[in-house]
Amino acid sequence: MNYNEEVPGFLGGLGDVLPADVLKKLNDLLEQLHRAEHPQPGSTVFIYAPGSQYVDKQFNYGKTLTSPPCVGREKSHMNQAKTQFQEERIQQCIALLMTERLGDEPLFSLQGHWQAVYRILVDKGYCRDSDFDGFDAFIRRVMPVEVNKPYTKASVKQISQTDFVRPFDEWMFDMQTSKTRKPFDRMVAIATRFKEILEENGL
Repeated sequence: MNYNEEVPGFLGGLGDVLPADVLKKLNDLLEQLHRAEHPQPGSTVFIYAPGSQYVDKQFNYGKTLTSPPCVGREKSHMNQAKTQFQEERIQQCIALLMTERLGDEPLFSLQGHWQAVYRILVDKGYCRDSDFDGFDAFIRRVMPVEVNKPYTKASVKQISQTDFVRPFDEWMFDMQTSKTRKPFDRMVAIATRFKEILEENGL
């Protein structure tokens, strides 16, 4: 914070009556007092002489400036707005996924296909792995009104017993666990398309 002769009553008006050399000595004294009592530097006060440049000495109060409480609230509101915007975009992406076709039928056609949505949202960091309660709350916020198959937490939780529990990039068909190729390929197609839709929308 700088004080000069244009600020009414600064330092009791000393800058209006004292010559520059006296102000310089006053600054020296204030600085010595400050060093003895306040080892940590902080805000600065300059003392000015009328019609001259500021004296080159300064007095540090030793107080660290902190952001006012309103700054934290503004950041919180910004984070909330960002989260809400992301969730609205994810809702739109799920709605678009529901319109995708595979031949003559919808690409997303079974309740268990929500596992592909779960896997991609977890991989992208929008949901936590194995937090099915958290995913349940998230999906209920972002699920579009129109869906091909109703969502249930139980159907998604079954992913822990399948090959799809691993990150999408590590999915591999295994005859011993997947048994037939067609369901595996369908899940891969859904996950691939959903990931593409998210990325096309900047998510």
